[in-house]
Amino acid sequence: MLINLSDPHILRLILSWSIFYYVLNLTYHTRFPDKIRLQKYTLLVFISVILHLFLAGFALPIIFVIIYWQLHSKENNYYLINLIILNLLVKLLAVLIPTPLIMLLFPTGFDNYACSLTVGLLEFILSVAFVYFYNYFNLTAFFIKRHNAIIGILIGYLYVALYMALILLQHFQTYTTLITGILIFVLIQLNFIVFIFIKAHRKRQEIYQDQFSKEQVHNLKLYTDQLESDQLKLRHFKHDYKNLLFSLKTVVQEKSPQAINQALDNLENYSDDYLNNLSMDLYQDLNNVKNPYLKSLFISKLRTINQADVTVHFTCAQKLSEVPINILDLIKLLNQAIDNAITDTQTQTHGEIQLSIIQEDQQLAFLINNTLSNLPTTKMEKDYLELLPIKELKKQYSNLFIQHSKNAKWFRFHITLIKGAR
Repeated sequence: MLINLSDPHILRLILSWSIFYYVLNLTYHTRFPDKIRLQKYTLLVFISVILHLFLAGFALPIIFVIIYWQLHSKENNYYLINLIILNLLVKLLAVLIPTPLIMLLFPTGFDNYACSLTVGLLEFILSVAFVYFYNYFNLTAFFIKRHNAIIGILIGYLYVALYMALILLQHFQTYTTLITGILIFVLIQLNFIVFIFIKAHRKRQEIYQDQFSKEQVHNLKLYTDQLESDQLKLRHFKHDYKNLLFSLKTVVQEKSPQAINQALDNLENYSDDYLNNLSMDLYQDLNNVKNPYLKSLFISKLRTINQADVTVHFTCAQKLSEVPINILDLIKLLNQAIDNAITDTQTQTHGEIQLSIIQEDQQLAFLINNTLSNLPTTKMEKDYLELLPIKELKKQYSNLFIQHSKNAKWFRFHITLIKGAR
């Protein structure tokens, strides 16, 4: 294997790997500080150029392992694995696609500075286009939710097929037309696969949105039905209350202390029975929740908690319309967190749940507090927290902060969102 140590070739490698790590930095969201991230990516560019210079294509598996070792933060980080393979595929495509144009512009040879700079420019343009479509279709959320290597295997298979086509093209120039035709066919297949994937993804989103809308309509109907029922009860109460007041006046005129006390007790008991059966306390402050998705969620959960005979308090002192993250992601997190609180309290004799929405300056907080039973529940609580997509959402949203704590009586789960940042 001949080693090309010419300056234009080295420049081409430096540009190519710098662009690769720039795109990887834009697509892979890590919590490393900016300074540490810059140091890591600079070191990776240097290592990748040296390995590629001496090992060419055989260096890629080694580079893959080094990238994963440098950037991973936990075991089996499939999010990082899939993105490394995806970015390697984009890097290869950014070289393959403009190859006919490069051959046309530089028919006498590629080992010169003008060719290296042109290749670098075209690779940068195609890579930036990839980043644009990556963000446009919100593929970050898709890759974060993949907890296996299937996607990586499929992308890797496509990468190997394209790389083998490139090798054949370089070594069998006599069959350039045939190999180019095969390559074009593979690229057409790639576009078809991407198109099918996008259509399927959108279809799943539409199905989920439709199901969520139906649930939302159902919950709002329950809410309006409850308000109508309370309105009817209020009419009956108004009529009965007048009769009780008339009876009380009659008793007072009789000037019998015992009869007066009895009449007052009857009035108090009747009022308590009526007021306890109304939903005014249950849905207190719900009118301030203007976002239909959040209102639907809290209607459903408040009703479920009430039916489980668990004391619930809901507060939202200020009007809330918009949230600074994707509303469906927030709904999923709140839904599971409140379900955890219900599971913890429904078997308690005097279980209690506190749900609060607090807005202060640029912060929006959702507080979910529930009482704890006297039985040991450490393992159970840990299992419940593992059901929440906390790590995935923290990677996706830098303005999302989640805290949980407990003492002898209460378990507290707090979600804080910073407005004006994503």
